[in-house]
Order: sequence, then structure tokens, then C-alpha cells
Amino acid sequence: MLLGSKRGRPQEALLIGLGLGLFALTFLAYELNIFYHSGGVVFIPFHAAFLGVAAAFWTGYSRTGLLAGWVLTYLSFLGWRTEWATDISPRPFIERIAYVVQPDGLVALAIIGVGVAVIGFTAGTLARKGIDALRTGPQTATND
Repeated sequence: MLLGSKRGRPQEALLIGLGLGLFALTFLAYELNIFYHSGGVVFIPFHAAFLGVAAAFWTGYSRTGLLAGWVLTYLSFLGWRTEWATDISPRPFIERIAYVVQPDGLVALAIIGVGVAVIGFTAGTLARKGIDALRTGPQTATND
């Protein structure tokens, strides 16, 4: 369940591409104000979390593994955090970069990512089981 039942080069390439795409999508969407903050202190960015849940849902549905779901979710959150370094700020650029790679912030995002990924992965796994059950039809026991 942690690593998934499907492994191999094509699957790894797909996951790497999807992860980089999620990072870039989240970064650009916040940068271009397609995704936005409502203001105040933001602990869990809604739009980045939504993308993370969708990615983790896919990993649960495709049986790719919870670890892959967490990495995809984390990269979505990291795209949001990296966008902060490009904001107009009176702080020097090096301080903004230091904020992005600050270990306590990265660990906090990792922990939040675990919770978000588990929700999406569980929903994807349940959806897969439900669809598989509908495809196979009702199972009846026969006594001979």
C-alpha cells in the first residue's frame, strides 16, 4: 500500500513528470493570481491542497502507492511556498529564498501533506474498490 502495486520505469517517469507539473502548475497559478489567498495567516493553502488531494486520489485509484500520493501533494504545497519568494517584498531576495528552504517550514508542509495525501489516497482507493465491485457484479455463493 505504501509503495503501490505498480512499479517500473514508465510509472516512475509518469510520477516524476506529474510531480514537476504539479509544482509548476501551483507555482504559476499563485503567481498569476489564478489561485489566491484570502488574507491573514494561511496554514493550509486551499488551492494547493485541492490539487494535492486530486493527485493523491489518482494514486489511490491507480494503486500507485501512498508514498507517491504524499510526494505529489508535497510538491503542490512546495509550489505554493516557492511562489512567496517572487512576491514584491521589501525584504532582500536572499531572505525570501531562505524562507522557502527553511527546514521547519518544509517539515510543517510535509506533515500537512501527509494528512492531505491520506484523505485523497483513501478516497481514491475506496472509489477503485467500488468501481471494481460494480464491474464484477454481485457475487453469490453456491453450495453444491
